[in-house]
Amino acid sequence: MSVVFRQKMNIDFERLNEDIHLFPQVHPVTPDMKITHKGVSRLVMLDRYTFKDTAKITLTNGDFVVLTIKEDPKFPARGLGYIMEIDWESKKAKVLVEEEFRAVLDDPEESATGLIWRSLDVIEKPLELFYEQIAKRNATGLASVEETEDKRIEWFEKFYNELVSMNFIPAGRVLYGAGAETDVTFFNCYVMPFVPDSREGISDHRKQVMEIMSRGGGVGTNGSTLRPRNTLARGVNGKSSGSVSWLDDIAKLTHLVEQGGSRRGAQMIMLAD
Repeated sequence: MSVVFRQKMNIDFERLNEDIHLFPQVHPVTPDMKITHKGVSRLVMLDRYTFKDTAKITLTNGDFVVLTIKEDPKFPARGLGYIMEIDWESKKAKVLVEEEFRAVLDDPEESATGLIWRSLDVIEKPLELFYEQIAKRNATGLASVEETEDKRIEWFEKFYNELVSMNFIPAGRVLYGAGAETDVTFFNCYVMPFVPDSREGISDHRKQVMEIMSRGGGVGTNGSTLRPRNTLARGVNGKSSGSVSWLDDIAKLTHLVEQGGSRRGAQMIMLAD
């Protein structure tokens, strides 16, 4: 990558590499790294797949961050920007939002200047700004199962060469989790067994769905085994509220469980008609 392009990014890479030393999972930025992607692909890479300083122990003025620029219950908008000022007492920061993300800002002044104050809770600092860093972390994690150092080095090189050339791009959960040393799933999606038609069965299913989503997986549930509304519940001499109400309860978990600090879960819920 040219020096000019890096200067346009307005990032102090020397300081960033000093911060990276605190996180052994993350590989430092080197002069040969150049893949950042563009537009939505760049935002998705930085928001969903990069390793972040979630505790904000290195966050300071001038840092490049990904954040929620529009807090909407149904359609929140994420964007990229630079920390201009931090008020640690109120736990807020002033961020200069990159120009391509300013159109969604409702406040005219914010939209014109790109300067916004947001809670530190919705601001994250990515430590991997280049796809090559992700590829190195992934290759390190995938090769770590080899029994000898020589084999780990050999398979690191093989994995890295395939990943960085984009001959093969893993699923998103692998990109996010491999080599990160976190308790997340490497599988994107799970097809669940049929839901047992009992309070205990529904509770167990709900617990599994919540656990899978919290670790980054998407879930598919078929609720056709659940009895319809007003069906007799013999054990309590009452009536069932019906499959739709129970499935609606499971569906609401999507809005409660946050995955990796950056996105909501995904579910597909089915019912035979």
